[in-house]
Amino acid sequence: MKKLLLSVMVFVTMLSFNSCSDSNANQDLNENESTLIKDAALKDYGNTIPVDIREENGTMKVSFIISAQFYEIKPGKENDEYISIIKEAIQNESPIRVYLKPNSNKIAKVERGNEESKQYFKSILTKEEKTDKLNKLTSVLPNVTTLNNMFTLIKNQACGTSTASSPCITFRYPVDGCYARAHKMRQILVNNGYDCEKQFVYGNLKATNGSCCVSWGYHVAILVSYKNASGVVEKRIFDPSLFPSGPVTDTAWRNACTNTSCGSASVSSYANTSGNVYYRSPSASYIYDNSYINTNCTLTTFSSLSGCSPSPAPDTSHCGGITTS
Repeated sequence: MKKLLLSVMVFVTMLSFNSCSDSNANQDLNENESTLIKDAALKDYGNTIPVDIREENGTMKVSFIISAQFYEIKPGKENDEYISIIKEAIQNESPIRVYLKPNSNKIAKVERGNEESKQYFKSILTKEEKTDKLNKLTSVLPNVTTLNNMFTLIKNQACGTSTASSPCITFRYPVDGCYARAHKMRQILVNNGYDCEKQFVYGNLKATNGSCCVSWGYHVAILVSYKNASGVVEKRIFDPSLFPSGPVTDTAWRNACTNTSCGSASVSSYANTSGNVYYRSPSASYIYDNSYINTNCTLTTFSSLSGCSPSPAPDTSHCGGITTS
């Protein structure tokens, strides 16, 4: 009992000594506690790879792999280190850990990714574009009637329609998920014996679904080949999120992705890929979802949403399934 009492007295004496003689240590402790409290209020976006950063109206807009929506960080002394880490990660195509302010797309904190996250992203990213071994598929639809019939079949799978099966396609929620919508559209074509390409467009993109505006770092849709009345092969984009009335030329589609009524907008580049590509980065790294696990999970997560809210889109980091082949 005496030993226990002595130990307590020694501890209290040390605590009192530190409080009186080391105000700097106490200040550091308070600052650490303040940081912990502040960080606890942030949303952990998790590990991801940034692929682009650009300035618009005094704000830095950051794009990450797979997600089409922008995330924002204000330039300034308090964020200089974070912006430097983001730019370094873009150059090296390496992961970072991102923390967002609650219920927003504003970046509050950035950390370099750990070795485990580096190995994971190394395993899912490839510089090689791989085509499907679906040799029996027809890559060119025979006529415009078939083209329009396939568009109608796809459009009828839109969320909110009585004809849609599960998971429905989230054409009514343009905020994010274009990669999943395009992959599901391609799956419907494949199930009917046809194949397609995809077109990815990059830049400071803005578009409207008729009632609200959205902003993207990239957009993707399927690019379908068909024979016109003269037997000449032409290509059309299927994207009911922007063009619900039917297929359009890729030029018209890209123009719709730079709708200046929603603000300044521009295309920096675009590229066609094989239909099985799930995601293509601006620097031509590829991710695949041949199992449709990520596709179906993303569509299910967004299935009840419509319009331009919520933004940012709900977290889909739980979806998994993406691979390099």
